[in-house]
Amino acid sequence: MKNLKCYLLFLPAFFFLQSATTSVQEPAAAKLKYPKKVNAIIQEKCYGCHSPEGKGDKAKQKLMWDELLQLNAAEQSEKLQNIVKVLEEGKMPPARFLEKMPEKKLTEAETAKLKKWAEKAIKKNSK
Repeated sequence: MKNLKCYLLFLPAFFFLQSATTSVQEPAAAKLKYPKKVNAIIQEKCYGCHSPEGKGDKAKQKLMWDELLQLNAAEQSEKLQNIVKVLEEGKMPPARFLEKMPEKKLTEAETAKLKKWAEKAIKKNSK
């Protein structure tokens, strides 16, 4: 009987510690996906700079396509909003880069597809 009383005394502390450790977890990654057509554009026009194999550290610091999928919803939305802004301003790929590789220029259709995908993903993340 004495053992049962000790057990009952420590039971609330056990549940408190359980809840304290589980509430500190990082937010889960949002369920962002790259549809085939979007992924094809990313791979062909963007991934060369915005990937681990990219040569420019500045491009990698701004956006890493592989890491985008691992971010939580709030972080993804922030990156996606930046993508939309850059697309609207026509800043990607940069003009200096396009002087060397004009084939990497995004067409109007590609820009529209990426922008539409990013805006849709932002709306999903805000739900």
